[in-house]
Amino acid sequence: MIITYEDLSRIRKENPDKKIVMLKGTFDLFHMGHLNMIRRAKALGDILVVLVKCDEAIKLKGPDRPIEDEQQRASIVDAIRYVDYTLIADRKIDAGIPDVPEEDRMQYLRYYQLVSDLRPDVLIKPSKKLPDILMKLYNEIGTEIHEVEETKGVSTTLLIKKIRESQN
Repeated sequence: MIITYEDLSRIRKENPDKKIVMLKGTFDLFHMGHLNMIRRAKALGDILVVLVKCDEAIKLKGPDRPIEDEQQRASIVDAIRYVDYTLIADRKIDAGIPDVPEEDRMQYLRYYQLVSDLRPDVLIKPSKKLPDILMKLYNEIGTEIHEVEETKGVSTTLLIKKIRESQN
């Protein structure tokens, strides 16, 4: 089910004894690596909430990205049987925390309030470092953090490269 930000706290309130897992990603040109990550995430809890990064956030990957728009990507992710809820992470919300370092500001604006409302029990993340302000929030909530390895040899970037090479 594709949800809105207003649904996040309701999901937590309606499922106080369920283990909620949160996963965020781009999911541009959906591939086996995405499916593997979603499957592993679902195995860690009862309810899987997938955050699909908005088009604006993905444009940082390059001028030709995203390939598929956020509505298409969210619809594809939402059709996967392991996914209980899908949210397009397209809002910037200032939660009123002063002095957020500039390098962490964008992730803070995109995810702090969302995490505060959902209060996930488990976060699935790539090996990239999370901003300190989000790590502090996850620690306060008691969120378990699991790093997921990417499926070797499978990525949207590699798919795009392969497609471009085949056109030459």
